[in-house]
Amino acid sequence: MALALACGAATGAPVSSGADTPTPAFVATIESEVPALMQSAKIQGAAVGLIVDGELVYAKGFGFADHAGKVPATAETVFLAASLSKPIAAWVAMSLVEQGKIRLEQPVAELLSPWPLAASQFDPRAITFRHLLSHTAGTTLGGYQGWLDFKELPTLEESLAGKTNGRGAVELFAPAGAQFQYSGGGYTLMQLAIERGTKRKYSELAQELVFGPLGMKHSSVAMTPPLLAGAAQGHGDDGSPVPMRYYVEQAPSTLSTTVEDFSRWMIAGMANADGTTIGPMSRQQLAQMFEPAKLSTERAPGAAVYGLGHFIQRLSDGSTAVGHDGRNQAGFRANFLMRPQQRDGIVFFSNSRTGLALDRIICLWTADAAKADPVANCKK
Repeated sequence: MALALACGAATGAPVSSGADTPTPAFVATIESEVPALMQSAKIQGAAVGLIVDGELVYAKGFGFADHAGKVPATAETVFLAASLSKPIAAWVAMSLVEQGKIRLEQPVAELLSPWPLAASQFDPRAITFRHLLSHTAGTTLGGYQGWLDFKELPTLEESLAGKTNGRGAVELFAPAGAQFQYSGGGYTLMQLAIERGTKRKYSELAQELVFGPLGMKHSSVAMTPPLLAGAAQGHGDDGSPVPMRYYVEQAPSTLSTTVEDFSRWMIAGMANADGTTIGPMSRQQLAQMFEPAKLSTERAPGAAVYGLGHFIQRLSDGSTAVGHDGRNQAGFRANFLMRPQQRDGIVFFSNSRTGLALDRIICLWTADAAKADPVANCKK
């Protein structure tokens, strides 16, 4: 079944599912807030997508995709999505579970001999795919620095052992299942286990299991110079141009995509009223990804709630939202949030680390969706 994605945003103009479909009221908020935020935060370029009733009803680029300010950003501009790679990785893993290639409760040490991390007081044989997907494996290293020269990329084994351009090695700091700690290193460990277990490249699996079935023609985790030649160019905290950085850690870090492509994936994560889905994930698989991870110790007050590849929020109206944000050293910021049951959501990509300011759009959408006070909830 084809995804309900309206086409016609090649120039970055808003899209609509039909001539008689009224423009959602929140579009006016996007149109007024985004340019102002970009100006104040010195954000070079951005793209925003809005999903209502399971359809992409608005997709538009703002500013410029390049350093020189000559190439307009559009809904079809390819951005680096940084940690939005993790929910994609969850789909790859869950697809392999469905095929019987791996098991969620399978100890990853079964596929990783010799064990690639340094010896510690904690038993690596207790770590499962579920632990790695939910950041409860007791692994360290939140994110990566990346490399300026693609030829310098280490192997996954070298990265895990500490060749991370200054970020250190992945280590075990707690028993598996005891607590949540965000760990890109854990996702790298999972990537190695997947590649060892399937004898396939992770980038090929992502294409075969996610991007291909969903028609995401401009999405990849391969992150090679030729692939990114036409992508947006990044900018640093002061708004100045920064060069591209490359990462071998694909499961946690390397998604490149467009607003239109990523919206296809978001829509595929929204089950229909009759329980059917329009993507490769079943309703049961989606429910597992959106369920808070269980811990063997009490969760700290105010601590983040995470499922399999997704942060989970309970909104003020009682609805559940799932999402993820991302930022990297190559000068990109991205964020998305969606309510699978209500079949709505929002996503933005920016080619500036100061794109953090655009998180306000996510907050305003959340307040609007939950019928909460935006002034009280989203202070400037």
